[in-house]
Amino acid sequence: MKRLASQLVAALLLGSVAGCGSSGGSSPSGPVTFPLRSAYVSLVISGWSKTFVVSGDCSGTGSTTSAPASTSAIPFEGVTGRLSALQTSTMSLTNCTPSSIASGATNFYDTSFNLLGFDSTGNYGVVQSPLVIPASVMVGSAGNVGTIDLFTSSAKSVGNGRQDWTYVVEADTADTAIINRIAKLYDASSALVSTEQDRYRIAATGALVPLSADIQFASPALHLVLTYN
Repeated sequence: MKRLASQLVAALLLGSVAGCGSSGGSSPSGPVTFPLRSAYVSLVISGWSKTFVVSGDCSGTGSTTSAPASTSAIPFEGVTGRLSALQTSTMSLTNCTPSSIASGATNFYDTSFNLLGFDSTGNYGVVQSPLVIPASVMVGSAGNVGTIDLFTSSAKSVGNGRQDWTYVVEADTADTAIINRIAKLYDASSALVSTEQDRYRIAATGALVPLSADIQFASPALHLVLTYN
């Protein structure tokens, strides 16, 4: 029986705007562009909820929900008037320990829906500088999104590592593409903990749908794939 790495909950929570699935189908013909920034904002405003099937080194099922962002009375980094959204995940496993996992975090945004950071038990994240989410992308586009510094609490007296985000746009169909957001999680000593690939399907019309999450832990080696229904 596989024992889950202790960083699994952190990895799941840090996938705050993510989803993955397999890319495939024909490449879009011509210079089709996809409105990534506005699609991302729409998803933050509306929220989303998915059930999923777990495969890879563990088997099971689960669900994840990101509530719609709304005005919050909870201050973040000493400032009130932020937007916030609660994200929760649950997972039941048949061949790994523990057999069930539940986690939650509050994500914070400014009034333009830029992610500022998050707060969860044992992990407090602060975006180093505004995340770079392009207004529009094409198949083959790639780049850096940004870095989130991690701490053990909002006091920020003890560092807990960081997460670096990049993205690549993959081919899908004539009028859709796959947004693959790649998140590398490092511990306080800068050792790689996990690499997570979160994929969405984006349409030329701006619809953005989470598809799956592929998480590869470095040590101990553990591979999980969460395929959303």
